[in-house]
Order: sequence, then C-alpha cells, then structure tokens
Amino acid sequence: MKKFIFAVFALGFGAQPVLAASAEQYVLAVEQISSNYKKDTRDFFKTLNPMQQGFSSEQQAKFCGIVGKYADNLYQAADENRAYLDRQYAGITKQDVIKQVMSSKEMQMLKKYNVQCDLH
Repeated sequence: MKKFIFAVFALGFGAQPVLAASAEQYVLAVEQISSNYKKDTRDFFKTLNPMQQGFSSEQQAKFCGIVGKYADNLYQAADENRAYLDRQYAGITKQDVIKQVMSSKEMQMLKKYNVQCDLH
C-alpha cells in the first residue's frame, strides 16, 4: 500500500513540472509575439509622415497585415497550448482573439482615423 501511495504522489508531483513548463512556454510565446508586434508597429509608424491625418489604402493594408499576423500568432499559441490553459481560456476561438485585438485601446484610437481592419 505504501508503494502505491508513493507512486501516486510521485506521478502527481512529477506531472506538475511538465504542466508548469508548458504554461511557461505559452507565456514566453505570448511575450515574444507581443514584442514582435510592438516592433512591427513601431517600425510601421516610423515610416509615416508626422503630419499625416490618416492611412492611405496601401498603408492601411500593411498595418492590417501586421495586426492580422499578431492575431493569428496569438491564436496559434493558444491553440498549441490549449491543454495547459485555464478552463476559461481553453475554449478560446480565433474570433475571440480577433475581437480582443480589435477592441484594444490602440485599435480604438485608430478608429478616429478611419483605420479598420477586417480580420478573419
């Protein structure tokens, strides 16, 4: 009986580091995705004329491509690590991620410049 209890405890505690490591990998992936997004948007905004009042169609397409890549990468990270996410996030869909990205403060500020991205 002692061996059985020990085996259960050993397996239980042995699984914890794997779960923690995978959750940590997810967090690191999201941090890297966010870092890349910030760099891409910063580089994009550096190319704009400071007096510009809106985006040209080409600029909007490029910016929406950056935002779309960000949403895709966030969803991919969540999808690949679904088993390690809290229950409330485990069922996240791509549409949920897109909705969250589009409702961000940054995207809301750009609405006044008529910047609208149609992500799928």
